[in-house]
Amino acid sequence: MASDTRLMEQIAPYQPWLILAAVFVLFVMLRVTRKALRQRVDEIGYHLLGEKGLRIWFWLNAPGVILHELSHAFIVLLFSPFGFRITSITLFRIRPVLQGPNGRVMRSGGRQSLQLGEVQYVRPQGRVMSYIGDGISGIAPLFGGTVAFILLYWVATGYNLWDIPIDAQQHLQLLRPGWPWWTLVFAPYLILTVTSELWPSRQDWYGARWFVSVLIVLIFALGILLWYLKYGTQMLNLGTLIASHVNFALLVLIALDVVFLLIAEILVRALRR
Repeated sequence: MASDTRLMEQIAPYQPWLILAAVFVLFVMLRVTRKALRQRVDEIGYHLLGEKGLRIWFWLNAPGVILHELSHAFIVLLFSPFGFRITSITLFRIRPVLQGPNGRVMRSGGRQSLQLGEVQYVRPQGRVMSYIGDGISGIAPLFGGTVAFILLYWVATGYNLWDIPIDAQQHLQLLRPGWPWWTLVFAPYLILTVTSELWPSRQDWYGARWFVSVLIVLIFALGILLWYLKYGTQMLNLGTLIASHVNFALLVLIALDVVFLLIAEILVRALRR
């Protein structure tokens, strides 16, 4: 016990930085588990339907794709007073990617050769609000997917995502006492599909590049200013608090991936026989 106490004392000064670093480590782990899950789903689909079975992953993620596109559309509608106007919306349709000659096309994630959905819109050229609208609409799935994840986690467990479910005896609880268990029948799948399509596509990032670049520079400059004004400790504490909640959310998603991976692995091994 004494050695454990000394070890904790030695780690304590670096604990905030370790919590911040864990965000990136867990994010990479989530990308790895989600990629592994998709590979197994693709293999299951290939065994069952041949080449067409490779699209099963996209069909499974249809709810997430729809939310992805609606997130884009919602922001475009918010910017309608500044001249933004939606010209067409495709919520989910697997087809080869086609780039129109006019306007910008929002695409959900997936293979480069396939287009799952799109929101096309027009807006005035050369205005500051046009660049801001492009940027916010481009990264809108991050916010829409996060809100959906928080809501679905509450539906599934009865807990808020920022509340670590530990009882008085320091036991981790999956469900809030008295919460119906049947929510676990559908909510985990919806969480999987929503978070699979949460990340903006390459086209989304390209359209948002100016807004995101300026935002990063402003945040960095603000951080330097606050550090110069001796608010470094408060910044670190706030960052650690936010990072700890993000880490918990990432752990939830990784645990969910592991469960689905085990199910997919069992099916893959059965089909290989």
